[in-house]
Amino acid sequence: MRIFTVLIRKYGFVFVGWISAFSVYADQVDPIEMPKADDPVLAMMDSLDVLNYFKNYRKVNEGSAQRNLQYAPDSVPEFSDKVYRERLKKLDQATPFKLDYNPYVKGYIELYANRRRGTVSRMLGLANTYFPIFEEKLAKNNMPLELKYLAIVESALNPSAKSRAGAMGLWQFMYGTGKLMGLEISSYVDERCDPDKATDAAIAYLKYLYKYFGNDWHLALAAYNAGPGNVNKAIRRSGGKRDYWELRPYLPGETNGYVPAFIAVNYIMNHYRDHNIKPVQAKYHRYEIDSIYVRQEMTFKQISDVVGIEMSELEVLNPMYIQGFVPAKWKPLPVYLPKSYIGDFIVNEPLLYRYVTGGWAEPPVDSAKIEEGFFASYHKVSRGETFEFIAQKHSVEVDSLASWNQLETNARLFLGQNLILYTKQAPVIEEKPEPKPETPSQAPALYHTVRSGETLWGVARKYNTSPEAIKAKNGLNSDGLRVGQRLKIK
Repeated sequence: MRIFTVLIRKYGFVFVGWISAFSVYADQVDPIEMPKADDPVLAMMDSLDVLNYFKNYRKVNEGSAQRNLQYAPDSVPEFSDKVYRERLKKLDQATPFKLDYNPYVKGYIELYANRRRGTVSRMLGLANTYFPIFEEKLAKNNMPLELKYLAIVESALNPSAKSRAGAMGLWQFMYGTGKLMGLEISSYVDERCDPDKATDAAIAYLKYLYKYFGNDWHLALAAYNAGPGNVNKAIRRSGGKRDYWELRPYLPGETNGYVPAFIAVNYIMNHYRDHNIKPVQAKYHRYEIDSIYVRQEMTFKQISDVVGIEMSELEVLNPMYIQGFVPAKWKPLPVYLPKSYIGDFIVNEPLLYRYVTGGWAEPPVDSAKIEEGFFASYHKVSRGETFEFIAQKHSVEVDSLASWNQLETNARLFLGQNLILYTKQAPVIEEKPEPKPETPSQAPALYHTVRSGETLWGVARKYNTSPEAIKAKNGLNSDGLRVGQRLKIK
């Protein structure tokens, strides 16, 4: 019995003739054809196995009502062809797809149920992340909910999957098809990898193909993978056949396993418990993820440094930003985050726009405050400092300090971050006088280094002098200043 099973798995084909010698089986044992080593479905499954999103996975704690308690934890149940046929027949009655059972479908069921059980566990976990998106959009468009399983065949639910031919994302759009369906593809953004927008495009494309091929889902699925042109060629080469199984030998090789794999996925996603397969969760369910729109350009590193989320999580949740850069220069763009990080993002959003590679930029000077007679200065945050400590040190109110820096009072402060302060008295000048010999009649010269946002009028006001006096002492012909410029004051 066990030797027989091993022979099936090793050699791929087992023919019906000699099986009658085994009285163990009361029903017929069908042949089996396993997927070839270069099958695209296998390549997508391999890509999922190395996805970093499962580095710190959590196991699903299924209740006893969901678990099949008749199996030992590591048991791999086996079933006869009769059981497979009956289960698929029952599923077939509840779907518009024709869920046939034959050697090709059997090969993919063997793949999912036995050979790649670990990968199926991960796909089941990712289903909690992506299926709610698919189901909502499919229902809205009056499309069969079973189409959600197509993304498993296409990408194994790896949002950043890339095929050998260059197809991208959960729904594996080629460049030309993606552009045709209105997806943005640029040096920084590839919406083929955007779970929301790519799903909309996939549904629209499948709806078109279904109608184009006379409401035949098998042909529509084949055309989604191979392109409608290749399906039409196969129909012509076959002498006009339109039944998928008769047409299958005339389709491109990479499409041969497409419909059988889709049927097998329908089976395994409904019967994984019968095969003692336990889901392994990705880090977040769909309900734990939300989006927030950013108004300026920023990098994943900025978000990671300020909000505290790992870069690898940002990459999985935002696969459409292919350079780790959100190019929100011309329009607001969404960033997807776990809901537990949304509050930190909102509170610290002004800091995100201020943080640049290598450090923190200084907040711009509020010219209205200068006109009111205030003096501006900067405080660089040291380790362990809080709003309360800094406000007390400079004799200002905590609320004022936060407001001047466009922050909430509960915002995080970071080492090296620059805060701007406004006081009625001129701040203590930290610049050291230029070394020069002193005489009883000569006082030390005073210099000022221009900072970002400062104007000649503001500098003059700060030292109770006039712009004309500063221009005269420094040989300036205009009021323009540059950051880092050193001005002699007196």
